[in-house]
Amino acid sequence: MKLPSTAPAAIIGGGIIGCSTLYHLARRGVSGVLVERKQIASGTTWHAAGLVGQLRDSRAQTELVRHTANLFQTLEEETGLATGYKANGTMHLALSGTRLEQLRRSHDHAERMQIESVLLSPDEAAGVWPAVDYADVLGAFLVPSNGQVNPLDATRALAAGARMNGAEIFENTRATRILARNGRVTGLETDNGVITTGKVVLAAGMWSARFARAHGLNVPLHAAEHWYIVTEPIPGLPRDLPGLVVPEERSYWKEDAGRLLIGGFDARGKVWAPDGIPESFEFDELPFDMDHAEPILEAAYSRMPALRETGIRTFFNGPESFTPDGKPLVGPVPGMSGLFVAAGMNSMGIMNSGGVGRTLSEWLTDDMPGRGLGSMLASRAMPFQTNLAYNAERVAEGVGLNMGLQWPGRQTVTARGIRRLPLHDRLVESGAQMAERAGWEVPMYFAPRETWPTRISIGYQDWSPHVARECLAARDAAVLLDQSMYGKLVVAGRDAALALNHVCGARVEVAPGTSVYTQLLNSRGGIEADVTVTRISETRFILLTGHPSQVRDAHWITRQADPEWAFDVVDMTSAYSLVSLHGPRSRAILQSMTGDDLSADAFPFGAAREIDLAHARAFAIRRSFLGELGFELLLPTEFTAHVYEALVREGNKRGLRHMGVFAMNACRLEKGFCHFGHDIAEDDTPYEAGLGFAVDLNRPDFLGKNALSDQQERFGTATPNRTVKIAVPALDEFEGPYLAHNETIWKDGSLVGYVTSGGWGHRVGCMIGIASLHREGGVRREWVESGGFSVQIAGQRHDARLQIAPFYDPQGTRMRA
Repeated sequence: MKLPSTAPAAIIGGGIIGCSTLYHLARRGVSGVLVERKQIASGTTWHAAGLVGQLRDSRAQTELVRHTANLFQTLEEETGLATGYKANGTMHLALSGTRLEQLRRSHDHAERMQIESVLLSPDEAAGVWPAVDYADVLGAFLVPSNGQVNPLDATRALAAGARMNGAEIFENTRATRILARNGRVTGLETDNGVITTGKVVLAAGMWSARFARAHGLNVPLHAAEHWYIVTEPIPGLPRDLPGLVVPEERSYWKEDAGRLLIGGFDARGKVWAPDGIPESFEFDELPFDMDHAEPILEAAYSRMPALRETGIRTFFNGPESFTPDGKPLVGPVPGMSGLFVAAGMNSMGIMNSGGVGRTLSEWLTDDMPGRGLGSMLASRAMPFQTNLAYNAERVAEGVGLNMGLQWPGRQTVTARGIRRLPLHDRLVESGAQMAERAGWEVPMYFAPRETWPTRISIGYQDWSPHVARECLAARDAAVLLDQSMYGKLVVAGRDAALALNHVCGARVEVAPGTSVYTQLLNSRGGIEADVTVTRISETRFILLTGHPSQVRDAHWITRQADPEWAFDVVDMTSAYSLVSLHGPRSRAILQSMTGDDLSADAFPFGAAREIDLAHARAFAIRRSFLGELGFELLLPTEFTAHVYEALVREGNKRGLRHMGVFAMNACRLEKGFCHFGHDIAEDDTPYEAGLGFAVDLNRPDFLGKNALSDQQERFGTATPNRTVKIAVPALDEFEGPYLAHNETIWKDGSLVGYVTSGGWGHRVGCMIGIASLHREGGVRREWVESGGFSVQIAGQRHDARLQIAPFYDPQGTRMRA
């Protein structure tokens, strides 16, 4: 069969992700072409364990894996090829109180996701999995509808289904280069010819990073070893035995044709092929490292003593691709229009395959995915992450994220100290306790002569007294917060205002010296970013965004713009510091350092202008994420130390205290300010998030205007989904109950919403959070204020107070003082 000269889309990589994308494209009537360097599934897919879970952190990601499970159940009927899918279920064991609380919270979350789940006592768990030792087990969590599949068979079935619908697959055909002109894909070069196409999907698994790097693009991932054993047949082993996961022992178990497959995810994995993958690699195995696997295997043999009488048929070790943050890379690749990626599945490629393939097919045909992907978006990758040595070091730790416990104090330990704030050393001298965020060393709280706590907790944290002092200082005096890790994008050129107005909900074509709070929108009216835009001059704007979003936001603005518009987006994050001052004494501190008038009349909320500051010049913006009187100071990095020293000198006379990110988050919760990625994302509109004030429908067409106009016309302010504020009575912060994320909300016996983020409010003295409510007839203020709500936290229901206004300074008088 000859390689076609043209195709509507070309896919690189014949693993389960590539074949799923081809299949879903074909089902949508697009006959794509897939090229595979060797044989279908010959890289990583063929040796995957094949577990298929369904419960993920968000609704969108849960829908991805749920689609995979449903797909595997229908493929055989469609194609005539078996996938080996069995809905045996999955059971997790808890060996500690913290893990048990996590399982209880997962059970609550599963109810919201409408996924059947059961909490089991150790005795009840023994009835499900009778062969293991439950002496130290505190409880278990069973999802009966989870399953397992034969990955090789499933991939072949997807390939057959794609061919049945007009797609073409070419094995032993190596992609050599993506062809592009003016930053846009024009074709794919292979060792068997060139395919002219405007769309290419890079689904090459562990080959993806180096292939992208050769084109000057960033797809950060690295291959690491993943091992498992398969026992000899075990007499009487039930074929419908659920998969078993023991996170604290880092092992997973599944029935495999009358045998047991037992695998592990080490806390520190082994990176493979740091110098590149051998060209001959195809269905290859790696040497089994018994020393590396021994601790997990010893725990497994203690967990199931009968294994000591059972032989081992297979010691398997093979490579899989992992990313620096343990999350897949999916979607458009910044830097080359028309190129998409689906790689770095972190040993969850089988589970993600159906949903990711469907999502990419939607992107390729509709220019938008059917649902938001949030933290999976490939555009989150930072430029420095293309560094091979960085990926090799970080991915070794990333392997362990599959079994690690996620809690606020989990510290990344590898590849640290890469990105440092200009004030890093001075902050450390002042007691900053640092954590890594997107490569940055970020001050989380300040505690001189202390070290980062190691006590694992989902609730009360040992740093809380320090955070409380910082929050109260913001209320009563002043705090200094270094936010230099935030993204700073300069949008400049003749059509800069046009480009920004096209993607922003608010009008940014304002007078120079004005800042605008707004959201970047998509065609559905959903929120792609939560930003402030400051107009510096007629043709120059600066956009401030969260520190994980600098690449993503620049990509979104340019991707949505008309190619004829004359403007540039320049990432100036490293060129400028962002030091902010908040609190009732912040104006007095700054005023003592400048001759410019900072009074409320001369410098009102939202104003932005360049001022003298000590012996430097700074761009000052009247904004505050804390809900207090505040000023954000944008400084060239070379002046930052000088201005900081002056701020501290003058601030110390007025009770100034340093503040970290934990306190900033606590303050923003009290004020009800949404955090992009937690409380709002691509599937939420400003009206649903209570941010309708930041939308101006009385202006020319902009992205998402039609959807937002329709939503406002149909629902007004009472949209079926609405972000609100929640408070839960608690004895004190130590006793709880503790809001964090995904706790379900009930009213009149019905599940009506969930918490998106929460924590202790030190200025209001109670447990608070932000929540999303749903009501078919519309979430109206009177319905919310009528009360009768409860929130379910780790299986226990607690009375809750919900309201639309924030609990702290609801009129905003402090911030606008």
